[in-house]
Amino acid sequence: MRVLYRLLVLVIFLQLYTGKVKAYSVLTHEALIDASWAKSIRPLLKLKYPEATDADLKKAHGYAYGGCLMADMGYFPFGSTYFTNLSHYVRSGDFVENMLQEAQNLNEYAFALGTLCHYMADKYGHSIGTNHTVPIVYPKIAKKFGNVVTYEEDHSSHSKVELSFDVLETAKGNYAPEAYHDFIGFEVAKPVLERAFLKTYGEDVNSVFGDLDLAISTYRWSVKSLMPTVTRAAWKLRKNDILKANPSANSHTFRYKMRKKAYIKEFGNTRIKGTFGERAVAFLISILPKVGPLKALTFKDPGPKGEELFIRSFDTVLVHYHNALELLHHSKLNLQDVDYDTGKPTMIGEYKLADKTYAKLVENLEDTKFNNLTRPLKQNILNFYSKADTAKLARESADDWKKTYKGLQALKMANTVGVDSLKTAKGLNYKLNEPVTKVSGSK
Repeated sequence: MRVLYRLLVLVIFLQLYTGKVKAYSVLTHEALIDASWAKSIRPLLKLKYPEATDADLKKAHGYAYGGCLMADMGYFPFGSTYFTNLSHYVRSGDFVENMLQEAQNLNEYAFALGTLCHYMADKYGHSIGTNHTVPIVYPKIAKKFGNVVTYEEDHSSHSKVELSFDVLETAKGNYAPEAYHDFIGFEVAKPVLERAFLKTYGEDVNSVFGDLDLAISTYRWSVKSLMPTVTRAAWKLRKNDILKANPSANSHTFRYKMRKKAYIKEFGNTRIKGTFGERAVAFLISILPKVGPLKALTFKDPGPKGEELFIRSFDTVLVHYHNALELLHHSKLNLQDVDYDTGKPTMIGEYKLADKTYAKLVENLEDTKFNNLTRPLKQNILNFYSKADTAKLARESADDWKKTYKGLQALKMANTVGVDSLKTAKGLNYKLNEPVTKVSGSK
């Protein structure tokens, strides 16, 4: 019964998650944190918080894991698609900057550094890796869209390619084992997320999610428990195909040469086989028809060229992330607002999902009477629409544009508020977590 239950949960998870993953998959995002930890992240944390102990830094590592995946949280069960779309398409650079500025302690700062890693991973991971790998692995899609295929153009192929990267690199022993991730932990710094989100988008993140605490707990469970099962089940399902293309791959996913004395002391060097439940789930998956959510597990091996592109994108991300962390030693960042799916600067007409998300933001702000409209937010929205081809927008989607245009006119007339006057949906000051007694004049 437990095996059937796990299979049912897996199917539900695949239905909700696959086809929606945005850029790198879970294990790749965490691998970027691991690859940057000793060289770049830990030294910066020690500089900012010199009294931090090894135990403190281990816990901070878990918060960095949480931050590097936070932008994708909306696409996990009980999440909010709108949340993930905002973080990917609207003020993406400003959001990360605000996360860093609003961090008030070691764990929050580590979490913010994780969000910076996600910014770099998506910006370069798609533009250099995934968008070019998809048409190589799936020629029919290449015939339809050309040599560069975005997430918007074909969701499913992107999910399959990202899952294939996780499976292949895990099988090769290039990623940290699940036991190491469990040892480090996985944490979410909710307070800094709440402050930075409200500051960036003028909305209470708790209102964006039906139940933020439930979304976070489900997100943590999915990352720590379910995604590794998906990856290992996929490996068992596609092992023969992967071995043909990559003879050096192996099924021992728990062997990883990380110089972590604490990990070795805790877990030893023994290779661990998959559990009976995992093998049973993999067997059941192998005999079930690959339709619906299970279709995501019919991915193809990315092949030598696809893996080459992946490695190039991974290395590029590490370079840019390291440079950004070095800059934080002595100054602030000035991150460009980019569309995570293409890596290009955010502008109207460049990407439909970005256009739709901006329109939704305008609608939501109008619904709340622009109570949390700051000057930077107002200016960003007006700048985005300043070069809009209004005739084209009216022609292609008259009703939608009419609603957006109405909201924009109201936004132009709306007063702005200072950051210190921002309030949550419950009327609490965003930073002090206490009622706002004095409303500042418009700025």
